[in-house]
Amino acid sequence: MQKGFYRFYSKEKWLNKNIEIEESLYAKLKALSENELDASINKLIDACVENFKIENDTVIYYKKPENEISISRSIRLRESMWNKLETYKKNYDISIYKLINMSIKYTLENK
Repeated sequence: MQKGFYRFYSKEKWLNKNIEIEESLYAKLKALSENELDASINKLIDACVENFKIENDTVIYYKKPENEISISRSIRLRESMWNKLETYKKNYDISIYKLINMSIKYTLENK
């Protein structure tokens, strides 16, 4: 790959799925997409999943804020990120929707 293109990913299949995302998290991603970063919300979620790690088999859950609503949204992630989520789901018995919300929260808090 040429030097100037190091920040771009290699071609990969993107897959769509419907996932419930907490509205407050989605609103923060939307604001980032519209005001700060040159990236779609789907690409921001993909980056959150890529950034998310479960280390030393330690899963840190967070309590969903009271009165928080989750809305089912069609999101698009790279196939490797869906595979990563499926592995975490299998290993830690955590639903995909919770893993995605955890990854968004983790990334937003550690940006």
